[in-house]
Amino acid sequence: MQVGFDFDARELDVTQITKHLLALGKIRHSDVKLAKMVAFDNDAVYFLVLLLLIAEQQQHTCLELRHLDWMNPFGLRDKEQVIDFPLDVISIKDAVEAIDLLEKHPAVGDNKPLSLFGSKLYLSRHARYEATLSQRFLEMANRQINVDAEQLKWLLAEYFPKQSDEVDWQKVACANAVLNGFSIITGGPGTGKTTTVTKLLAILQSLYQGAPLNIKLVAPTGKAAARLSESIKSAKHKLALPEMLSTLIPEDGQTLHRLLGVIPFSNKFRHNESNPLHLDVLIVDEASMVDLSLMAKLVKALPKGARLILLGDKDQLASVDTGCVLGDLCQKLTLGVTPSYTPEHRLQLENLCEAVFSAAVSEQDDFKLRDSLSFLQKSHRFNEQSGIGQLALAVNNNDSRHLDWVLAQGFADIQLENLSQQSYTNLILGSAQRYAQYLTAIARNEKPSMVHELFNQYRLLCAVREGAYGANELNFKIEQALVQQGLILRTGRFYLGMPIMITHNDYQLKLFNGDIGILMLDDDGELKASFIDDAGETRFFYPARLPQFELAYVMTIHKSQGSEFPHTAILLPPMQKAQQGINRQLVYTGITRAKLKLELVAQPEVLKLAMRKSVQRSSGLYERLIS
Repeated sequence: MQVGFDFDARELDVTQITKHLLALGKIRHSDVKLAKMVAFDNDAVYFLVLLLLIAEQQQHTCLELRHLDWMNPFGLRDKEQVIDFPLDVISIKDAVEAIDLLEKHPAVGDNKPLSLFGSKLYLSRHARYEATLSQRFLEMANRQINVDAEQLKWLLAEYFPKQSDEVDWQKVACANAVLNGFSIITGGPGTGKTTTVTKLLAILQSLYQGAPLNIKLVAPTGKAAARLSESIKSAKHKLALPEMLSTLIPEDGQTLHRLLGVIPFSNKFRHNESNPLHLDVLIVDEASMVDLSLMAKLVKALPKGARLILLGDKDQLASVDTGCVLGDLCQKLTLGVTPSYTPEHRLQLENLCEAVFSAAVSEQDDFKLRDSLSFLQKSHRFNEQSGIGQLALAVNNNDSRHLDWVLAQGFADIQLENLSQQSYTNLILGSAQRYAQYLTAIARNEKPSMVHELFNQYRLLCAVREGAYGANELNFKIEQALVQQGLILRTGRFYLGMPIMITHNDYQLKLFNGDIGILMLDDDGELKASFIDDAGETRFFYPARLPQFELAYVMTIHKSQGSEFPHTAILLPPMQKAQQGINRQLVYTGITRAKLKLELVAQPEVLKLAMRKSVQRSSGLYERLIS
């Protein structure tokens, strides 16, 4: 909503400007208190701190001073004209002037509330997290790893038999992870990240068979941990490993919080620098979802000598909380281009993998962790005949011509419909019909695990929470449709078959944001919320005991991260509602939740708008790792 002001901005004082910023909702009262406390009556620093706190609310790690519009840093408007922000009040004209002011300010520096790194202004805790990560990543990456090169080469050939002259990037990723104390394996959907890791763990255990490695598998959420477990079990079965070796490869994933050991009513964990974890290898799946703070606490809890391997899709949405660790580290990787390994490391990988890399390399010659990166570039799930894969590729590359080609092909696995009142109504009714399967299973008194599995066969995703195209309204309408069809009987707040999603962590109950529950009758015939934990066990809770939750017939794309559904539907708002919050990463993440079938209800121009808008979070992590 546009808010007009009848004033000359240059005549305003700090108090008046603050009131207008509060009225616009750009800042909070708590922001004002903190800014006043650390500014020491310096108006310019006061406004810079407010801008930093706004950036933090948008999950930026820092405020990049070089990117500010110094003529209008808050984006204020007087009627339809941009206000000339009162520079005579804040007395700053550019980033150089701001840096000079901040370097001399008593609130900026070591053990102070604010921190500067180059042209980036931080709340000091975020600067410390970045510094910790860069230091620990480098320590792990620079650690000398001694392996039998000939045995490694033979094992790589056994698990990755040569089938063509093309580079086998899964094989390269395995070799890279064996040679490094810290490694990243990134790739899009279907590129075989968990298959690669399963082979990697088999190779590692074979290399260290005299003293088997203690390996842990983790993911940010319970559903992502469960999916990791299923993928590892499936990959082990397909590989037909010897029983002795197979038993040394774990298949039970757990959440990062469970691994670190939550301390109730605290943001600290039982495992930390003073009480490190007991493991030799840690695999973190869906690493794009791990925020800066949690990643920093994780690396501090690792014992010396441990290997850390991050798996994830660098192009997915970043974490819900502050930071974009995986995206920062992989920002220079380009599809179809060889990572810019150091000459010595490149030669070593080519020898071990019996491959010749392309002469074209990505531009990151000064990045200290470049030898730690592996980029899986071939999708084994989505090929030229896959509409889901082609659509994801077109969106991720912002390729409008490719998108038009996809829309014209009539792929069997995707159904693309222009948004209209009719398609909107059909989507709601169709979603209700697809949920009939799990509700029928409840009526048959099937096991909770079966009910949850059936519920997860389909999911409707949307881009926003509020309004006619948001999760809240769509949940209500689908619920109404189910009542009208006689599939649910709603007699009160809670009812049989009600699906819910936890929205607030409860460390005592071990229920976390994003966990899915379904209300069912327990063995005593009482209506309780059933959850499947990351070990595959069913847990029941009285609804009144649950932390905050919401209906889960429909989820936002943000909440769907770490999940995968055989049949996925996506609804994007119309153009007049799509200017805020729609971007390439959001749509790409939604598309790649679909495993077998995708329905996309959207205006083509909205899809193209999203493709053009790529969201980048301000951070200094990459810069801290440049030579």
